[in-house]
Amino acid sequence: MTKLLSFIAAVVCAFAFTGTVIADDAAPAAAPAAPAAQMAPAKQTKTSIRTGEVVSVDVAANQLVVKSSEAKQESVTFNVTPKTNIKKAGKVIALSDIVSGDKVIVAYKHKDNNRIATAIKVKAPKAAPAATPAQ
Repeated sequence: MTKLLSFIAAVVCAFAFTGTVIADDAAPAAAPAAPAAQMAPAKQTKTSIRTGEVVSVDVAANQLVVKSSEAKQESVTFNVTPKTNIKKAGKVIALSDIVSGDKVIVAYKHKDNNRIATAIKVKAPKAAPAATPAQ
């Protein structure tokens, strides 16, 4: 019985590898790969996120300055383009609708030593707690 199972396993393996070899021979010869030094590096720009409080908005220069909420507390300038998606409470707004003191989340990419904002989300101010009536 074990001899029969060994023979069947050998036949199955032989057919399995034969199909791979035939398919490999049928493939057309590919052009040799270009050396890595000649290939242009793929340009990948990573999107980063920054949260903080708006320090200033310059509509004429299309810039937004945000004081980071991270430990450094540094101010960062973002360039805003017509493609920048700016939203507040789920609605699209203009750069001029952002005011100093607003809390924002900015998604941006680095380009030529500049931070280009791709999306700005203005956080809605927290509602004041309702006053409890005196009894």
